[in-house]
Amino acid sequence: MLALSRILRGLILLIAWVVLLGRLAQSGEILPNSSLPLSLEQAVTLALLHNQDFRIAATQKEGAEITVRQRRDQFLPEITGSAGLHGRHNQGDSGSQRNYHQLTTDLSARLNLFNGFGDRAALAAARFNLLAQDHALDRAGQQVIFDTVSAYLTAVQAREQIRVAEANLEDNRTLLEQIQAFHRAGRRPVTDVYRQQAETAKAEADLLSLKRSDEISRLTLLRILGVPATVSIEVAMPQHPLLVTEPDTNRATMLAAALANRPDLLAQQRDLAAAGEQIRVARSAAYPSLDLVAGVGSGYNSRNRTGFGSQYDHDNLYGSAGLTLSVPIFDRNLARHQVSQARIGEQASRLVLERLLRQVEVEIGRALADYQNARDQVTVAAAQAAYGREALHSTEQRYRVGAATLTDLTDARSTLVSARYAEIAAHMEQMRQTIAIAYHRGELDAAPFLKELSE
Repeated sequence: MLALSRILRGLILLIAWVVLLGRLAQSGEILPNSSLPLSLEQAVTLALLHNQDFRIAATQKEGAEITVRQRRDQFLPEITGSAGLHGRHNQGDSGSQRNYHQLTTDLSARLNLFNGFGDRAALAAARFNLLAQDHALDRAGQQVIFDTVSAYLTAVQAREQIRVAEANLEDNRTLLEQIQAFHRAGRRPVTDVYRQQAETAKAEADLLSLKRSDEISRLTLLRILGVPATVSIEVAMPQHPLLVTEPDTNRATMLAAALANRPDLLAQQRDLAAAGEQIRVARSAAYPSLDLVAGVGSGYNSRNRTGFGSQYDHDNLYGSAGLTLSVPIFDRNLARHQVSQARIGEQASRLVLERLLRQVEVEIGRALADYQNARDQVTVAAAQAAYGREALHSTEQRYRVGAATLTDLTDARSTLVSARYAEIAAHMEQMRQTIAIAYHRGELDAAPFLKELSE
């Protein structure tokens, strides 16, 4: 209960943050250079609250719930009331009998007792559809979490690479000052000055390009979150356990987990069951239908000598009750065609499930290969960065004593910068592929993110 209360407090604080964010965005009080800190846990919760695709899936589930209630209500009796007031003129009568009026009221009820079990099959199909929509909503939530984490990691990657580019630009400017000093002292030719000026300009252009990528990644993240694109956010390096804990990479275990847990698979299985019930619905049209009917009514006629109360309560009061049996004799083969169509629908649903099973097998294999590759890339990129630092340090020392050219120094620095970019990208990709394994296994849940948010 304590953990639940902390989660609820975290949600309340987050909702308050969202309200404040929206009001500031609408009023224009967010300064262009100000940024609101946004953790990964906050981003995931925001997306689950505001992402339009997830909210659409929630409305589809609500529609399925209404359908179930509608099918359940088909077992209730249908009660109809009617009343009519008519003014009449009879040319053959004379005097006061020529013009008169009539009042009639009727109340009738009909209760189906048997219709070939079509109503039961329709209710079962609606319940299966509701279960399918419930699983589809779960999968939509997993998709939103995966998209949010991926977009968040992309934004973090852009931010970290900007830091590398800023440091590279500063180093190039420092080197340019040194080369200019060497040139004034007659130790370096003017071509080294020009070359370093060009390299510094290139570093500045690279920084501008990365800043553009950073802005695009932030806008993409805001779109997935479903919040206004006018706000500015500040992301941070995530440390969530799901991203830094090595997952189980056994192929058989992963496939078994996916077959047992994937909401899209479970949803398609429920769709197949619903299609089977639709065959029963179609077959019911060939069976007789038995209804219990009852009615009561009364009326008043101004031509009668008795008063309104006497006519309405006694003279014209009637009631009826009985059974109505309807037997289909020839429906132009409508029921047969409907059964055939329902069977085709079931077969199509079965094929969709089979295709999805093959797709899951491929996705599991691809996710495993992508994760192993990302893990190996982290090791390789770290080694490249370490070697690049050593090579740059050695080349700088050699350049100072004239044993290396500026071209050697420029190549060494570019190699190191590229290696640092690759190291950041590899680290982010490993996190992304780690969460991808949980997504493809069908085990990506919002609860761990909400728990981290509440602590």
